[in-house]
Amino acid sequence: MGCLASRPSAAARAVDEKRALLAEWAQENVKTYTDTSARLSALRKQLAAEKLDAYIVPTEDAHASEYTAPCDQRREFISGFTGSAGMAIVLQDSAHLFTDGRYHIQAGQQLDDNWTLHKVGRPGVQDWPEWLCGALQPNSRVGIDATLIAYSTARELAASLASSQIQLCYVPENLVDAVWTSRPAPVLNHVYEHPLKYAGVPAADKLRDLRAWLQKQGQDRAYVLSSLDEIAWLLNLRGASIPCNPVFPAYAVVTQEEAALFVDARLVREVSGYLAAIPVSVHAYEDVWEWIRSLRSSGMHLYFHEKASAALVDAASEAQATILPAASVVALAKARKNETEQNGLRAAYMRDGAAWVRWAAWLDEAMARGACIDERQAADRFAEIRREDPLYAMESYDAISATGPNAALPHYETPQEHSRVIDRASPYLNDSGAQYHDGTIDTTRTVHFGTPSYEQKRAYTRVLQGHSALARARFPAGTTGAQLDMLARQPLFQDGYNYLHGTGHGIGSFLNVHEGPYGFSSSSGGSKTPVALEEGMAVSDEPGFYEEGEFGIRIESVFLVQKLGTFRDFGGKWLGFELLTRVPINTKMIDFGLLSRDEKVWLRLHNELVKRDLLPMVQHDPRAVRWLRRQ
Repeated sequence: MGCLASRPSAAARAVDEKRALLAEWAQENVKTYTDTSARLSALRKQLAAEKLDAYIVPTEDAHASEYTAPCDQRREFISGFTGSAGMAIVLQDSAHLFTDGRYHIQAGQQLDDNWTLHKVGRPGVQDWPEWLCGALQPNSRVGIDATLIAYSTARELAASLASSQIQLCYVPENLVDAVWTSRPAPVLNHVYEHPLKYAGVPAADKLRDLRAWLQKQGQDRAYVLSSLDEIAWLLNLRGASIPCNPVFPAYAVVTQEEAALFVDARLVREVSGYLAAIPVSVHAYEDVWEWIRSLRSSGMHLYFHEKASAALVDAASEAQATILPAASVVALAKARKNETEQNGLRAAYMRDGAAWVRWAAWLDEAMARGACIDERQAADRFAEIRREDPLYAMESYDAISATGPNAALPHYETPQEHSRVIDRASPYLNDSGAQYHDGTIDTTRTVHFGTPSYEQKRAYTRVLQGHSALARARFPAGTTGAQLDMLARQPLFQDGYNYLHGTGHGIGSFLNVHEGPYGFSSSSGGSKTPVALEEGMAVSDEPGFYEEGEFGIRIESVFLVQKLGTFRDFGGKWLGFELLTRVPINTKMIDFGLLSRDEKVWLRLHNELVKRDLLPMVQHDPRAVRWLRRQ
């Protein structure tokens, strides 16, 4: 159907458009895989040489990063699956990919016939550790690169396998690297200083605070940092070696006497003087292993984050190591944004809101003219507008620009070529963000360029109600995101809707777009123990609903946790949320009959606040002004 075609009656058009959507979905839902036969055959030869019955290929790099450099994307190489979460396990006669509900559909499309997909979260589907115990015979040997698995995970896995008489083996050389003949070279973009006008606190002061914490733990203590965002935050440095996150591959070790950075010297040439002045000594990246062993030999006790690799902790020895929870002293200090960082986030979201309005006005006008705009064109145009900002550094994640059934994939990857044309029969979802030097952006809005169906409006309204309920929450200090998660889900539950992802996550300050250890989910940002929300934490609120093969809806805004007054203030301090995101919430798909009075008032005040703040910022763009006034 052409973008300018005339249309029959609304009822007939709805039937025809739904049939067309389902037909296109069926065509698009064919496998779009890479043939992994040769890769698996080469890897299995390595398994045989090492006398292994299975080999585990994690998604993460040696720093447990969510986003990895191309040279570290081993699971993607061996399986062909490009999602950001999953575990590959290769046996001599089979290959298996385990991933969660965000990627069940995508993995099904991308895995070739060599692979079995395990849809974790579905009834009766085991996660990979449990599956391994039942899939292998006694006396089997399972291999893994010890730098790519957290020590705590490895310890639990080894014990579980041992109960089935299976041995976990650390293989000195990564076996995927051994067969990856076209492996990309490391990215060597220079590291640069994150100025005090954005960081707020000097690196020397952060090191002083960390040493004060170490002093309280006792004499002869060292803190080992392996998470890249923690190292960048602690030293007020940023980089561009990892996609979407302004960090760089490194380790750091802090004692009372010295702070040592282990990094490729080529990355830090331009900040050598800055590091010397703090002072921080610079060493080769691979020297961290000998450094830790020397500290162990001197009787030093070492502290590690719970995501530190088995290789790191083994270098220190278990007896001289303490594994800290996700809510470690550094992680929590980073999560509590200081006043400068809070102001930076406010400014960044304000400017990005103006960029969103300019882009949305362009897209709305183009669609009204009957233009054929595809998902990639829409995403690229928005990226062009964002790049005009002098403080723009990079995208904060790969934009999700999705229409029709593609929007039903929570982590849809918009293709560079041959993406779907935005249609008028279903919602269009844009989930995108930018890294500005003063803040990290993550925003999602869902709109409709035609006539929404009853089902689409009802689902959108329930998602909006969930978003609003969480946004309006007030709660006593000590409350965790896990305790608040149900606020966003309850309105959806009224109609039997749900979503298989967390309700929200922490946001970094020109750092990782997904920042732990706090958030809105059953585990609060990936921590084994839910973490209480505190003043200064930035967190997203993003409930959704996804009708497989038809449409998807998500509304996402970012808030700062702040102290609020209440009528009684019973029991001490009470907290709530300050809105950072400045993007209107579309009202076209709302079934206002479902909204309560309080929800209607909240929505009206939300959009009025956005208009008040953004109209002066887009006054040079008449199209944007007109669009914003209509919201």
